[in-house]
Amino acid sequence: MATIDDVWLAALTKDEDDAGSKNQFNLTVDIDGGDVFGQDFLLGWNLPGQGSSGLRDGQAGLQQGKPPAAPFESAALSHSSVRLGLRGNDAWAPRHVLVLGRAQPDFQPGRIVALAMETDIRRWLSADSDEGKLTMPVRLVGPGTSDTVIQRVLLLVYTDRGNEIDTESDIKLQIAASGQLMLDKKITHDFNQVRAHWHFLEVERPFTRADVVSKGAIHLSILGTDAWLPKTVFVFGLDTAEGRPDQVVTLSAIPKWDLGMLSTDAAEGSASIALPISN
Repeated sequence: MATIDDVWLAALTKDEDDAGSKNQFNLTVDIDGGDVFGQDFLLGWNLPGQGSSGLRDGQAGLQQGKPPAAPFESAALSHSSVRLGLRGNDAWAPRHVLVLGRAQPDFQPGRIVALAMETDIRRWLSADSDEGKLTMPVRLVGPGTSDTVIQRVLLLVYTDRGNEIDTESDIKLQIAASGQLMLDKKITHDFNQVRAHWHFLEVERPFTRADVVSKGAIHLSILGTDAWLPKTVFVFGLDTAEGRPDQVVTLSAIPKWDLGMLSTDAAEGSASIALPISN
């Protein structure tokens, strides 16, 4: 297990009427009856003139929290330690939730590990008890090992605010392992600024992180000339083909992207970029 000095929250809202919320989301981490982390997250920053912050129907959010007052040990967490709540009565229907932590002493560039996760959530959250529960537990998941068999991949990306950094071009994620292409998925979406995206991707056949390290690679590509500059890119391997995983393996984690623009126009950027493989 690991000492955690930073926390991230990722979530995907159900794609149904009134599932979104304009309220803030509150995440707490408790160990032995005492909070070691607590923060309100906005998750969905909207552009000026396009409404207040929050997550709309079907929208994803990804945000880094403020560092905890003191690092805490992931080994001391239990299934009731992590709770997610809503700061208001504008009810929210989460579909998936993932809580991440940065593990010491791997500060350069920082090893991001999964701490807790829920998928296919059936409850609603609200400060109004007639509409939902105020909080919900987010059960622990393991970070896996280099030999954990990966049955599915989760791609999380976030585009920041800025001029001409978002894109309407399709992107592609490819993962090769042991000399074979295990994942080759095109993703059609508008990667607008100040937006996060959550994508579960099926693999051609199961593989391990060790397989990727051995004669493998992870490539993120763009399939058009509308250049894109992501801010955050996370690639995780899940040990289940569907449903909630028990192990979430970090394949590549780039909290602050510094690999340049993506574009098929060589004057603007690179059409494909190799992502660093996490240890």
